[in-house]
Amino acid sequence: MIRAYKQHSQFILIMVIIYVIGVWGGPVVYPVFPMFMVLFGIRKRYFELFVLSLWLLILSDYVPLKDATHDDLQFAKDLKFMIPLFLGGFILLNREDFKPFPRLIIWFIPFLTVITIGLMYSINFSVGVEKTVSYILIFLTVPMYVSLLNKKGGVDFWNALITFIIGMLAIGIVLRFVAPQIAMLEGGRFKSVLGNPNGLGIFLNLTFILWYVTRQSGLSNFTKNEHRFILGVIFLSLIWSGSRNGMVSIFLFFLLNVLIRTHWFFAIITIVILFTFNDQIFEVFLGGVRYLGLEEFFRIESIEEGSGRKIAWVFAWQEIQNYYFIGGGLGTDENVMRPNYYWLSKLGHQGGVHNSYLSMWFDAGIIGVFAYFIAFIAVIIRAAKNNLAALAFGVTILFNIFYESWLVASLNPFSILYLTILTIFFCDLKNKEAVVNDESKISPIKVIT
Repeated sequence: MIRAYKQHSQFILIMVIIYVIGVWGGPVVYPVFPMFMVLFGIRKRYFELFVLSLWLLILSDYVPLKDATHDDLQFAKDLKFMIPLFLGGFILLNREDFKPFPRLIIWFIPFLTVITIGLMYSINFSVGVEKTVSYILIFLTVPMYVSLLNKKGGVDFWNALITFIIGMLAIGIVLRFVAPQIAMLEGGRFKSVLGNPNGLGIFLNLTFILWYVTRQSGLSNFTKNEHRFILGVIFLSLIWSGSRNGMVSIFLFFLLNVLIRTHWFFAIITIVILFTFNDQIFEVFLGGVRYLGLEEFFRIESIEEGSGRKIAWVFAWQEIQNYYFIGGGLGTDENVMRPNYYWLSKLGHQGGVHNSYLSMWFDAGIIGVFAYFIAFIAVIIRAAKNNLAALAFGVTILFNIFYESWLVASLNPFSILYLTILTIFFCDLKNKEAVVNDESKISPIKVIT
């Protein structure tokens, strides 16, 4: 990890400069950020383009304090629309560099067609078009950059990418002590450098999967102590965040991988049991939490009440009847929920739909929902022929998105990580010559213990 920091020290300095200008330099950052993106693109510094895009999306997720006079990171929210344009633009200018093109997007063409048709029924047509173009470009460009950077950078690329992500999370841990007003919510929950604890849980889940998959495939190569540091940052952030979705998602992914290594049949049986007897398992979990006296940590009352999500789901289901077969295009879920935010908050719900299936139903209709998940499941089954960890990834994502709506958005830090992992499985990226040192073999269970 130290080697990655030294190798990219100048790039880190550039990110610091952009951050300082963005927070304290006023409008100066608006020409400065595109200038650096252009310079990196012209010089074919694709790693810097990719990481700078992810970095800006992490900053854009931040939510200012209620009593703040302004949002210090508003520049990230204003500039993030440029990311898919720059990523796509430099692919067009340097097409030969990116060949052969990963064909992941081909599987999702039916879904992308449905959301494009749905724009005819969009509540806000211009916003819908922007979101659709952005979604298509991100789905198209991220696999291309990941494939190219893996081919050119190999282990160095994956080490540097994971080092950058862990570095951002480590900054969040430091902020908890030196600037808790930035890293903590008023209720005492930890949100690190992201906008809220639940978003942090999603990010940690995807980061853990990325670490696990790259380590398993020999794509990354960290020392034993570096593995401990990575897992320490992930699990400490996870515990502080109190994100139940993040905790269960990571546990589910790891459990399925252990069972898959034993025998794939055990993993299939476990999946069937989890989906068939989920209510009974949930009751056992609640009983265990009460027995251990951890009701406050797991926020038992809000679990039983659905954290206000049930209110949103009931309301969303009523409104979905207007978009049943063909949705209203991307952004429809937000356009329906926002006008009703006030009275929904009075009933105990704050936020959006908090369910990617319902959000996608709003945006693409039932036809689009089937088109997306048939493609997703087909990709996972295809990838599982080469790497059974893909099966664990697919099940984990299907569970995780039941409580959050991030899957229908493109300009967030979660979608890039999701597509990065999906590309690893789809393209069967492996370092076949890598020899995993015994010292780097470390189990998350041992670290937790």
